[in-house]
Amino acid sequence: MNSGKITSLMLVLTRACNLDCTYCYEGGWHHGSPMGVDTAMKALEMVASQKTPFHVQLTGGEPLLAADLLCAILDRIRKEGWPATTAVQTNGVLLNRDCARVFKAHGTAVGISVDGLPGIQEKLRGQSAATYRAMGILDREQVPFSITTVLTSLNTSELSRLAMALHSFPMASALGLDLLVQKGSARQGNGVFPPDYDTLHYGVSRLLETIDILNTQRKRPLIFREKELLLKALKRGKPAPYCQVSTGSSLAVTPEGELYPCTQTMGDPAFLLGTLDHPFPGKSVLSECRLADESECKGCELQGRCPGDCPSRLFYNGDDASGLICTLYRTIYDYLMNKGKIAS
Repeated sequence: MNSGKITSLMLVLTRACNLDCTYCYEGGWHHGSPMGVDTAMKALEMVASQKTPFHVQLTGGEPLLAADLLCAILDRIRKEGWPATTAVQTNGVLLNRDCARVFKAHGTAVGISVDGLPGIQEKLRGQSAATYRAMGILDREQVPFSITTVLTSLNTSELSRLAMALHSFPMASALGLDLLVQKGSARQGNGVFPPDYDTLHYGVSRLLETIDILNTQRKRPLIFREKELLLKALKRGKPAPYCQVSTGSSLAVTPEGELYPCTQTMGDPAFLLGTLDHPFPGKSVLSECRLADESECKGCELQGRCPGDCPSRLFYNGDDASGLICTLYRTIYDYLMNKGKIAS
């Protein structure tokens, strides 16, 4: 484990899940005991002992299958007064009014995994009605939430329709796109593949146009995460780490107390960083994963200013990763240029 400070702690509260996503990165394994309270508190105490601000991501599996543990973690952070922000990533199926009120009381950011309109959500993840009902609950309880969408060959061309659906939820605050990672069930096929370049360009172009129109009517703008990443990179004018994994300052803890650089590498022995009781010294090789070298970027307007990409996705997707993420950023860049929102 990197001896530097950890600024992002991901707690995998349980490997169990109540959905059967067609591209499950864990290969469809939906079982296992939840993380023990002692394990969760040991991880929190370890990072809090640094006495510097840190972020805690509560995830799974499906973290609401371990709701009691989730609440205990939030209560402990508040009781200790640790300088920590918190977030939960959920499929929303088990989310109810009590959950929403707990998240609101603790200032916990809420992320919902939604891949499209109910028909697409049902095909890729299942229990779409429950997920859409969860967004309605958050809306009524005045809890802002963000949406994460995994881009596949089945939903990318329909992104603008997802944005229009989110328009009916005033508390929807952001939409982020994750390109499919070739791991687990996604690597095995299952009829779900990454989008091709043309479909990605079309889907993102329509999404940008739709969000701009919708935001003229919304009190709470719907933020497009990748657009904001690109704007920040252009303003900065120089490369920056894509995320904490890139700098070796993130840590994912499994229910068994194993350590990994992020949740997408969970279970891969190549990335095991030891356990809470016996961490391995050194930095994960993920910190060395970069989008491309300078020669590959030559001639691109984003050379030296590109936001980059998720290190684990670059590792697992190999040569397939660069072209798609470049298409995504170039589509956004060209759109902003054509609209006169940025200078060349």
